[in-house]
Amino acid sequence: MDRNFNPLYNAITWLDRRGSQILNEYNFLKEKNIEVYLKTGWRLDSGLSFLALWWLKENKKEIFNKIYKVLYVNDYLLKKITGKNIQDPSNASITLFYNVKEAKWDDELLSFFNFNSNKFSEVKNPGVFVGYLNDECLKRLKIKADSKIKVFNGSHDQYCVGLGNGIFSEDEILLATGTAWVIFQMLNKPILDDKKFFAVGRFTFAQNFIQNFGNNLEPIQDINFEDKFGMIYTIPTGGASVRWFANNILNLKNEKQLFDIISSNSEYLLTLKNNVIFHPYLNGAWGPDFDISRKASFSNLELSHNYLDLIKALLEGVGFQLRKIFNVLTEKGIKPSSIKMVGGGSRDKIWPQIIADINKKEIFIPEDPKLDFATRGAAILAGFGAGVFNSFEEGYERLKVNYKSVKPNHQNLSFYDEKFKLF
Repeated sequence: MDRNFNPLYNAITWLDRRGSQILNEYNFLKEKNIEVYLKTGWRLDSGLSFLALWWLKENKKEIFNKIYKVLYVNDYLLKKITGKNIQDPSNASITLFYNVKEAKWDDELLSFFNFNSNKFSEVKNPGVFVGYLNDECLKRLKIKADSKIKVFNGSHDQYCVGLGNGIFSEDEILLATGTAWVIFQMLNKPILDDKKFFAVGRFTFAQNFIQNFGNNLEPIQDINFEDKFGMIYTIPTGGASVRWFANNILNLKNEKQLFDIISSNSEYLLTLKNNVIFHPYLNGAWGPDFDISRKASFSNLELSHNYLDLIKALLEGVGFQLRKIFNVLTEKGIKPSSIKMVGGGSRDKIWPQIIADINKKEIFIPEDPKLDFATRGAAILAGFGAGVFNSFEEGYERLKVNYKSVKPNHQNLSFYDEKFKLF
C-alpha cells in the first residue's frame, strides 16, 4: 500500500509460487531457514509473504520502494471498513515476519527488507474492539447514518473453525477435511521441531486490559488473555485426491458422483480388505516426510482388482498418512483420545469409519453436515468482544452443536496394523 493506502500491486496469494527459486539463488536464506522456522513457526516458503516480497524487491523495485504498509486480506479489510490498521496474532504468524515466541514483529527478519515494525499493522488479540463501521460501509449496507456498528478483531480461518468446534486445549484435535486436510490443535506453549516442522502460530498473547468502546453508554470490560498457540499439520491433497480420481480416472463430472458410488456400495466397501496401497502425494509428500520429489501412486495391484479396490485404497491412503502424522505427534506427547472431524470428508458414509479404524480413535462428526464452523468461531470472537460471552469457552457452550460418535471397529484394527506396514 502507498501512503494513501492505495494498492501498489495486485495481491499475491499463497498459491502464487513466483518466489520459489529465491532459496536456490540465495544460499544465505536457505541457511537461515531453520532459524526462521524457530522464530516464526513456519519455514521459508514461496506461498508465504517473505519470499513474495523478496521477489518484488528484486523484480519490481519501483513498486517495492513505494511500500508504506504491507497489508494482508484481514487487516486490509479492517482498514477499509474501520480506518484502523489492526492485525491478529494467528494471521501475523503466517507472514514470516512475526516472532511467535516473543509476540512481536521480528526486527532481524524485517531488516532483510530495511523494514521496521511500522510497515505492518499493530497486532491485537482476537475479539478485541477495533473500531466502528465507517460512513461508506454504512451507506453501502443501507444502514442508518451515524449508527455505531462495532467491529472486533478476528482470527485465521482454521483457528475460527477450532473455536467453533470447542478446541481450546491439548486434549482434543480438529480434523478439517476440504481440498486439503488440516489437523489443528490448541497449545499452551509452542512445539517447534526443526525436523518435523509443525506449523505453529500464536492465537493470543498474555494481556490484561480494559476494553473501552469510547462512550459513556456501555460498561467498560476487564479482559484477561493467556498465551495460547495453535498447531497446524496438513495433507495438502487429502480431499483433492478424491476430485482427481473422480475427474481423471473415473471420468466423472465431479467428486459428488464418486461419493454417490461410495454410498451405494458402502456395505461392500466397509468389509472389503485388500493390499492395494495409495500414497496421497499428488503435489509431493509433505509432513512428516517432507519430500516434494515423492509422487502419488497405487501399488500392489492385481488382475482381480477393480475400481472399488482403488476407491477403498484411496480413502485408506489418506487415513494412513494421518496415522503417520499422529505417530509423530505422539512422540511429542500429544495424545488426543478423540478427533472432531468436519468438512466434506466427514459427510461421506464410510470415510470417518475408515479414519477411526486406521487411527484407533473415536471420531466425532457434526449431526448437521451443513454447518459452517469458521463463521461460528468468528461469532464467538465477536460475542466475547461485545460482552455477550464472558469467555471463548462460554461462547462455544452457547453456540455448540451436537455430534455423533464413530468408534473404531475392533475387527479391523489388526488388519490395518499390518497394512500400515506396507504404507
